[in-house]
Order: sequence, then structure tokens, then C-alpha cells
Amino acid sequence: MLIHPYLLLLMCPLAIPQVPSGTQLHIRLTTTIGSYASKVGTPVPAVLIAPVMVDGRTVLPAGSTISGKVKKVARVGLGIRHETAGLELGFDRLSLPGQAYIPLSARVSEVDNAIERVTRDGRIRNLRATDSGGTRVTGYIRMLLFRCELQSAIAVWLVRSVVVKVPEPETYFPAGTEFTLTLTEPLGPNAFFPGAPAGIELSQEDRGDLHRLVAAMPDRTYAPDPDPHRPSDLTNVVLIGSHDQVAAAFSAAGWTQALPTSLRRRVGWLRALGERRGFSAAPMTPLLLNDVEADMSWEKSLNNVSKRHHIRLWKQPGDWKGRELWIGAASRDVNLAYLRPGHTFSHKIVADVDQERDKVAYDLAFTSCASVMDWIDRPDVPDLTQNSTGDSMTTDKRLVAVQLNDCRAPRLSTGTVDTEPVRVHGGKWEVFARREILSARSDLLRDNWYWRGYEAVRRIVRVVRGRGRLSSGTGSSLSNVRPDGLRKPPVQVVSLRQ
Repeated sequence: MLIHPYLLLLMCPLAIPQVPSGTQLHIRLTTTIGSYASKVGTPVPAVLIAPVMVDGRTVLPAGSTISGKVKKVARVGLGIRHETAGLELGFDRLSLPGQAYIPLSARVSEVDNAIERVTRDGRIRNLRATDSGGTRVTGYIRMLLFRCELQSAIAVWLVRSVVVKVPEPETYFPAGTEFTLTLTEPLGPNAFFPGAPAGIELSQEDRGDLHRLVAAMPDRTYAPDPDPHRPSDLTNVVLIGSHDQVAAAFSAAGWTQALPTSLRRRVGWLRALGERRGFSAAPMTPLLLNDVEADMSWEKSLNNVSKRHHIRLWKQPGDWKGRELWIGAASRDVNLAYLRPGHTFSHKIVADVDQERDKVAYDLAFTSCASVMDWIDRPDVPDLTQNSTGDSMTTDKRLVAVQLNDCRAPRLSTGTVDTEPVRVHGGKWEVFARREILSARSDLLRDNWYWRGYEAVRRIVRVVRGRGRLSSGTGSSLSNVRPDGLRKPPVQVVSLRQ
């Protein structure tokens, strides 16, 4: 009897919805690619990490494989021809579980938490290595010591070689790097996947008990200083499981536990900022829930200290069916901000915090470490508010509850099909020559008062405009962000269960 609905759907393709162009697909690379070693035509396999739904029906389940190729490569090499690296990828095949490949047309629209930018036509462009903070410092040193040529040359060389290194100009994406693709053509009915039960069904009684427990949990964190009553991030995730189960699930999903703040880590973070690279396990600003700091903090980043996924978790009193309860506040950092309330440096977050809530849920579900997922309405939570640094936050007022298992055989986020290591760059002498050539090119074109003055004014204007938007501009005014704009499109990526 269970096969009859599937036969009816196959016999009536008009009843199966299309996935329209413009739909976003969230994928994870299963092989390493880079501008130095990858060639045109190099295969680029990936896996879909979040299911796509159309009208409440799963059409592209998580775990589907997506295949593509490298279409174009711009390699820096010695830096004689190119100052910046680039990649263009094309994805043209999709394979649903248990089915043959079907045609696909999609372009890259974002590289998750990367320093690289993506153009409108899907090309990935790295930034110029000599446009880093360290290089700008050396330029200012040279300008100040222009009467002492030998001393300025030595000082500049020491800064570039020892203090803050010239960033890696080649583009390099290891296995596990996450991309967002955008369909450029619709997927027809032949892409339909009938779906299957995911996880364990909760009984009405169990669901009611869980909802009552969640309703009693706090829905807002607070900044500890300078005002201990300044509201901050919304809580939006509940995890059910032991400390070890939480740690195992996040580790399998490729997340890293944040380390406590120390002087050494602050210096390391500043160096990573100057060298334009990632900083694993970077500390997080403490937030309070019931006057207590988080018991655990987890994050996921790539090669950019200004961007990361992150969540803070607090263990809650009591239990559910004998299992520990954790409540978390998840949000995504997408940029740095300066001189905001309470902090000289802080991160700017994505306004739609539901995206990060869903990201956490999808990542844990993908590892097979989640047995049950449920979505809980919280009518008393504001759908439009601000965090402690002034960033807008919007939400559909729902919280996701995830029950974890022992995660004995997880599906890891860093699974790779690489047959041999992919080189990031050439040997040490090539790297040395590349650094000197790129530096000489930059000095010849930009080592003058005109460029440095333009650069300084441009950055000051950016900071002033950013602060203006936060204080009174349209970018930060809550009255200009309408709840109508929060409605989900008919095609959306959702969790295992709504």
C-alpha cells in the first residue's frame, strides 16, 4: 500500500512541483580545490547538506550529490601576471539517493565564511594580498621614514617577514568548505524525491511535555558589561543530550569549541586579522543567561576572522525523559564593526537569526547524530528587536529542539575523495620570490601620499557611514524592517521535521 502514492506521483507529473530558478542549494565540498593546483576540467564533487522543500514536500534531500568542474582558473604563481587569484566553477549534475544523475544548472553565489568574494556571474575572486593591514602598515612606515631610505627598507622588510606576513594570494578551499549555489534554470518533475520518515516520531504526550519545558526557558541573553541588563541575542536552539553527545555532534559537523579569552589569543586574533586568514577556536564575547556565562561555545569558520557561525550553550536545570537539556543562542557573524556600545571591536551579525538556527539544526542532522527534531512556537518572543551592539534581529518566533544520540558512526563534515594532497602554493623559494614581486608591484603603484591619503579617507568614510546606519540610518532602524518581509518564500530549506 505504501508504494501507491509514489506510483500515482510518477503517473501524474503535473502534480509534482518544479524547483524554480533562483532556489538556493547549500553544499559542502568533498574534495579540495585551489587556484594553484587545480586545472580547467578538474572535477568538483559536493554533497547537499540541507534539504530543499517545495510546498511542504522534500524534493532534494540532504545527502544528494552534486557534481561540477573547474571552468576557469586565475593563478598568481610568482605574481608577474596576476596579483589576485580566481576560480570559476560550474555545477551541472545532481544525483538523488538511489537514482541516476539528472541535469542541473547552478552557479556559486557565496563561499561560506570566506575572505573571497563572489561576483554576480558566479566567479570567485580573492583579494589582493598587498591590500592587507600589514602591507598598509608598512606603507605608512615607509612614508614616515622617507628621509631614511635604509632604515625604512629594513623596517618594512621586517614587518612583512616577521611581524605580519603578506597574506596567501592563492585561493584554496579544502574538503568541507561550504558553498551556496543558485539554480539558474528550474529543476523539473524528474528531480522529485518521494521522501522518507526522518528520525523518530514524538507522541503527542511527549511533544506536549517538551513544549512545556521549553516555554519555561529564558528567551533572551544579556551583555555583562557595561550594563548587565542590556538585552542581547535571542535563544533559538534547544539540545537534548549529555555534554559528550553535544560535543560529539558538533565535532562531527565540523564545528570547533571556542577557547577562553587570553592576551595570547587576542594577539593571535589581531595577527590573523592583519594577515587576512582564519583563526580557529577564536574566543567569543561572553553573554549571560540567568546571570551565568555559557557552559559551551561552538563555532565554524574558514579563512576570515570577521565571519563565522557560532552558538553559545547553557545547561538547564532538570531534564526531559532523563536526558540533559541545553539552550543556545545562535547567530552568524558576517563583518567587523568598530566603536559600538560596550566594545571597541565587535562582529556584525545577519539580521535573520532564523538562518543560523536552521544552520545548526541542518549540520547536526547531516551527521546522523540527531534522532528527533521539533519546531516550537514562542508567541511572546518579539519578531523584531536588536542585540546589545545595535544589530537588528528578525525571527519567525520559533525555536528548534534537537534530540541527540550517541553518534557512534557519524557522517563527518570533512569526508574527502582526494587521492593526493592539493598544494596551496609552490615551494619556499617560490613563495619568497612571489612575496617580493607582489610587494614591488604594489610599492611601485601605491607607495605614495596620494594613494595612502585616498585609502585612509575611504576607510574613515566607511566607518562613519556604518555608525550612521547603526544609530539612525535606514540600515538599522527597526521601524523600516517590516515583518511582512520576513515571510518565507514558497521554496525554502527546512529541517527534518516541522
